[in-house]
Amino acid sequence: MNFWVSLDQWAFLVPLLPALAFVIIGALGERLSKLEHGGWLAVLFSAGSMVLGFLIAIGEMLGPGTYVDVRYTWFSIPPSSTGFRDGFSLVMGTLVDPISALMLIVVTLVGFVVMLYSIGYMHRDTGLPRYYAILSLFLTAMLGVVLADNLLMFFLFWELVGVCSYFLIGFYYAKPSAASAAKEAFIVTRVGDVLFLAGIFIYFAMYASADPSWAASGFLFTKGNAAFLPLGQGVNPTLLTIAGIFLLAGAAGKSAQFPLDAWLPDAMEGPTTVSALIHAATMVAAGVYLLVIGSLFLGFTSTDQLAIVAVGGFTTIWAASMACVHTDIKRVIAYSTVSQLGYMVLAVGAGFAMVGLFHLYTHAMFKALLFLAAGSVIHAVTTQDLFKMGGLRKKMRYTAFAFLAGAFALSGIPPFGGFWSKDDILSSVYSQLGTHPEYWPFYLMALATVFLTAYYIFRVYFLAFEGPSSREPGLSEHAHESPWVMRVPMLVLAGMAIVAGLLVFIPPFATLFNPTLTSPAFPVALPLNVPPSYPLVDIELSALSVALAVGGILVAWWLWGNGRLASMPRSAPARWMRETLLQRYYVKAAYDWIGGVGVYSIARASDFVDRFVIDGTVRGFERSFAGISQRMRKIQTGVVSDYAAYVITGLIAVFVIVLFVAPWLVSRLGGG
Repeated sequence: MNFWVSLDQWAFLVPLLPALAFVIIGALGERLSKLEHGGWLAVLFSAGSMVLGFLIAIGEMLGPGTYVDVRYTWFSIPPSSTGFRDGFSLVMGTLVDPISALMLIVVTLVGFVVMLYSIGYMHRDTGLPRYYAILSLFLTAMLGVVLADNLLMFFLFWELVGVCSYFLIGFYYAKPSAASAAKEAFIVTRVGDVLFLAGIFIYFAMYASADPSWAASGFLFTKGNAAFLPLGQGVNPTLLTIAGIFLLAGAAGKSAQFPLDAWLPDAMEGPTTVSALIHAATMVAAGVYLLVIGSLFLGFTSTDQLAIVAVGGFTTIWAASMACVHTDIKRVIAYSTVSQLGYMVLAVGAGFAMVGLFHLYTHAMFKALLFLAAGSVIHAVTTQDLFKMGGLRKKMRYTAFAFLAGAFALSGIPPFGGFWSKDDILSSVYSQLGTHPEYWPFYLMALATVFLTAYYIFRVYFLAFEGPSSREPGLSEHAHESPWVMRVPMLVLAGMAIVAGLLVFIPPFATLFNPTLTSPAFPVALPLNVPPSYPLVDIELSALSVALAVGGILVAWWLWGNGRLASMPRSAPARWMRETLLQRYYVKAAYDWIGGVGVYSIARASDFVDRFVIDGTVRGFERSFAGISQRMRKIQTGVVSDYAAYVITGLIAVFVIVLFVAPWLVSRLGGG
């Protein structure tokens, strides 16, 4: 036991190893040509990070209740210099608990397989040192988010995640679409980040004023919730509600929840490997992880919870509906990510933080699998258009098997991982409908999404892998199975997609999902609403869910199976709906209008005020004083007789004022 606890002291090495890869690859660059320009070095360091992360997670499984917070004071201000009687400190530290241990498994495993897969997928590209360096930094940033033990450190790594995503989405920066997608992702997520930062300030103001020791200890997560909740004890509920809404905005930006979801489908302009990492284990996972941390350590009011449920429930069906019509294989999976993240947000909002985290864990495995399988297809046929593919199962059996495993897991077919976690969410939220009837509309949206999910992912499978050979002349001849460095990661993730949900029945592993069984690990006052028997599965709801999924698969086969291509006549009444879905309900167009017309008009007006009002006023004063000075300079002639004339003129003026003007003014004022 002492070995595992002491190992937690070295948790900082988990993000440090990929950070070293970033420094070395960035410094040496092209000189690492024999190592795939740094690719194998990135694989080696990510493997070391994964091994250490798994050892730490095993320690949490074998030693339930362990709670290790290793921190160092960054700087400290004494009490006399602040408004807090106990002073103020900023700390850097690592927090190892069941939640961070679970996330270490997710992030390091997916990060390692994506690195290995990149060796085969990216070998034809230029700029590989830049790619592997930034990908390593991306992994570092997410691991920093996972292990952060305080809000400020969390936010610093949170922002680093956003910066890395900007560079990776715009990796092919010579393409205007890629550069535009990178800027869009950066700007949209910044909107959420600004509100998130405002929420942090509010939490600081409330908790630090109620208990200055929280500020003195460095705003640690472990002290935020326990000291002041249940709500209303020591904090202002209205301010707490506002702070929770701001936290939701930050999570919605990173996890692409409505209405800040527009950037994620466009982020497909980056390499497929980047998409796999963003969608499975890093950027979008950070948003859900923030809500989990907020629920456990900071606290949400009932109003916050309703808002989170509304955003999550609506986003599930919002994104799934758009995935049903798209023809780009990567964008369909991207919309799927937005929809599945909605399930996680729904669970957290309903009070089941650990249930949402369970789905994050299983989703990471099968979503990374789906992206890597899609990347294998793109690598083989050089197109992302589903209607140009077909019959690839015959030439790409490993890829077809991997994609099929991911499709079953995403659809929630037992015993694949998605069944356990998705049904756990549906069952858990359903248990709250009696006391929270306002959740009903959003629950029904999530339930309907089960059918849509199975339909759109099997539509992709049937179009790409079944039926006759490629519908585009010449593509079928080029189709081939991927090299081993791409097959091995897909097979590893395919295995995880099958067994990820079943692992929760193993008692040591289950302790990561049920921290209430080991209360010393979480000094939290709010109930976590984790079912005592985990996972929670309602037989009737599960039967309904599976029936909906099977129905979606059958409809997909009826329309697209065996090479069939469903078509909608131009005169069909529902064609407008298809066009609306392809145009993203015109929300993206509205954003573009707001940016191109609204914001640009404000910018032009501001520019006018800056140029002609502010600068014009300054230039007017400058020119006036310059003119006056020019005229006064002419008075300085250097001739003594001129100066004598000025003096006599001045004296005459003074006498006139004293003898005539002043008495007249006095008489007038006195008369008034």
